Amino acid sequence: MSEELLQRDLLGNPEKLGKWNFYNIGATSLRALKEYKIIPDIDYRKFEKRKPDGLIACNKKVIAVISNKLPKRLKTKKQIDAEVKDWIEVTKKLKSSLLIITDTQKTIWINALMGEAIRDENNNDLMQVFNPKDIETVKLIEKILDSIDAKNSQLIALKLKDPSPLAKQIWQDIWSVSGATPENCLYTFVELFIFKYLSDLNVLTGFYNFYELLKKYETNNEEEVLEFYADVIRKEIKNKFKESPRDKTTIINGTIFVSKDEKAVKGYSAVFKKVLEKFNNEGKLENIHHEFKSKIFESFLKESISKKNWGQFFTPLKVVRAIAQMTDIHEGMSICDPACGVGKFLLEPILKDLHRFYKIDKNRNLIRKINLIGFDKGFDKDEQKTIILAKANMLIYLSDLIKENPDITDQFSDLFNDTFLLKTNSILGSLSEPITNEYDLILTNPPYVTSGSSNIKEEIRKSGLESHYVINALGVEGLFMEWIIRALKPGGKAFVVIPDGILNRSNDKNLRKFILDECFLDAIISLPVKTFFTTIKKTYILAITKKIDKSIIQKEAVFTYLVSDIGETLDVYRFDTGANHLEDAAILFRQFIATKKHFKTDDKRCKTFDFDKFYQNIERGWVFDRWWTEEEKRALGLLEENKSLSINDFAILLGDIANEILTYQEELKELQKEKKKIGHDLTLYDLKEVPIEQIFDLTIKTNHSKFTKEYIDKHKGTIPVYSASKDPRLVDYGCVTDNLTGIKYFEDCLTWNIDGSIGKAHYRKGRFSLSEKVIPLIVFPQHEKQLDLNYLKYEIENEFSKYSFNFGNKAGKGKIKNIKIKIPINKKGEFDLKAQKEITKKYQIIEQVKQELENKLNDLLKINIDI
Repeated sequence: MSEELLQRDLLGNPEKLGKWNFYNIGATSLRALKEYKIIPDIDYRKFEKRKPDGLIACNKKVIAVISNKLPKRLKTKKQIDAEVKDWIEVTKKLKSSLLIITDTQKTIWINALMGEAIRDENNNDLMQVFNPKDIETVKLIEKILDSIDAKNSQLIALKLKDPSPLAKQIWQDIWSVSGATPENCLYTFVELFIFKYLSDLNVLTGFYNFYELLKKYETNNEEEVLEFYADVIRKEIKNKFKESPRDKTTIINGTIFVSKDEKAVKGYSAVFKKVLEKFNNEGKLENIHHEFKSKIFESFLKESISKKNWGQFFTPLKVVRAIAQMTDIHEGMSICDPACGVGKFLLEPILKDLHRFYKIDKNRNLIRKINLIGFDKGFDKDEQKTIILAKANMLIYLSDLIKENPDITDQFSDLFNDTFLLKTNSILGSLSEPITNEYDLILTNPPYVTSGSSNIKEEIRKSGLESHYVINALGVEGLFMEWIIRALKPGGKAFVVIPDGILNRSNDKNLRKFILDECFLDAIISLPVKTFFTTIKKTYILAITKKIDKSIIQKEAVFTYLVSDIGETLDVYRFDTGANHLEDAAILFRQFIATKKHFKTDDKRCKTFDFDKFYQNIERGWVFDRWWTEEEKRALGLLEENKSLSINDFAILLGDIANEILTYQEELKELQKEKKKIGHDLTLYDLKEVPIEQIFDLTIKTNHSKFTKEYIDKHKGTIPVYSASKDPRLVDYGCVTDNLTGIKYFEDCLTWNIDGSIGKAHYRKGRFSLSEKVIPLIVFPQHEKQLDLNYLKYEIENEFSKYSFNFGNKAGKGKIKNIKIKIPINKKGEFDLKAQKEITKKYQIIEQVKQELENKLNDLLKINIDI
């Protein structure tokens, strides 16, 4: 028994040195270390009683042996040689290549395989002192392990592989012979990359190995080698990484060289050999540049002919990393992406802490200290394979762990299958499961596909999910926002990339109110147009925290930031630009979250706005870019942004707008269905035509022409004075004080324009006054509880539009009093308030659609085309 291991709890909680366990011991023998499964279970013979001062180990594999000495014992070469001789055989017996002898002031680094000192790149003895608390020590040991062997004791500058150029070459090779879509070329490249990668990690050995397959060309023809890959190797990969029983996906599914029925495709054997040779020329793929782990997918995206199908899945890596930097992730969290694509939002934030979140215990069990969940529906109804790419991506991200533990692929397979799930049983995809209060953190870029959303809403009704999606937001992104908020735990956070429509569409005011009712609004970050590969749609990053108590009203300010440069050119090439406003925004956001009340910055792109500004602008929208002055925007160079577009970009913009118009068309079709339903009900209750003078008290007079500029300047106050404007919000006269002599005031009633915008009725809330060009329409007291003023507004405008009112034929009280409007009544002959409200909702949606189309047209007219 080893009291040292037990007393210091080194079995359950050893010290950490990077990804390894560090045992700073001295009183524990190799026999005890073997019994407690810290070192390999072999016969150490004469060394059984030896007690090393320290060990660096991982999963019974000894990384390094450490001998601690007093400074006086390492003064001369003779003393050092004696110490090396004393421990080198023990080190080799432990199957380690690294011996570290140190006195805390100097350190001798020994290659145990050659029995000599390790040298740096310049052929000098390593001088770095061993310090287990220093991250540089971890980096040095990793470099030593990658460099030394039985023939070399000198450090080799580590060359990280970036197979991106290889990906482009292979895309060309595969496409030239198959004409396959870039999507399918990507799957095939990923499959062969995984094959080579697993071979280099020693997960695939023997005749399953990449290099063994290449040797088969010496004795077999090309067709036979491809058949062997399809019949034997591919099945072994799927055996080691079994498919998910839930969605039948695994880490590979290329269909160029191997058909869907698992057979080698005839005619492609020559190019298969050519591709394998190119992979072979790259050398080993163990040390892959971290950028490649995400860039592999973007490489094919840039070549994609069918880019339009991909935009919703491939968020630029720079955006993902900025959001990852804004998050605070810790053990025990449950993190979800309901539209995960290839999984970057889940994998990037934990990249630097993989060995903290995923560990292998002494019993060879993969311990998960974090729960990642990614759902996806796929981007094409016939080729829904993004989850396969996500699993392959996770394998690449976890490559260090897999390399250290090639014998537990079944557990890694379970991890991949538990993390990513393809949801194709319903057109709703992730929306088909009404999850509530489940996740600590949601990171996502949901699809912005608005066309076809009526089919999704119809499926929601058929599936009995209407109670989970009550907001009736426009487009699929609105449904996802509702799903996200409901799926968050109280206190949970979400970072969501959203299109500008959620922030500015009048149709989505209920969604904005739902966000504020359920969540604290932490931040909105404006991204430049063309941030995404496939669209010039304006997008934002929305950061929210779900309330623990819905009754709490937000008091803290909201962080906002205007991003012009995301760190790369906003074209298909995506060259690095050097500048990165996104990174600046992420850093400032972390500072803001840490000290909201005292947050200050000199960054002109950053502003915090009082929460009240967002609450008061629920109807008008939260496109905060408009809250900067022209001078401020000009100073930031934002007024020049997107002043002109290329013909291609203009065509893409038209496509985006056309897509939104189709959505409006679908919304109106939905209204038609509802209209028929309501119309059927109304035939039971009937409609009654009622003259205006029987509804409104037309004896109430408006003001005379007293509101001059001089008068209003003299009596400035807070009561708005409205004139005959088309815009109900426009206070073009100004505001006056209350209770002025000779001035009539009104409250919560309809008004009718007899001049200016003749024929417009407005429902005005609160206290106000009117110019002589506007008539107050005040309902008789006996009808107040029976009539909906918004319904009356729309009916009045519809009916009055049939008359030729104009500047020469003004619509005064005498001319409108006998005009009749239709009002639904129930079986008792009473005004039906419920029916009025139902019809009013339809009117409002139509008005909103018309307003959105007008805004789109105005935006188009402002654009210059650069030919």
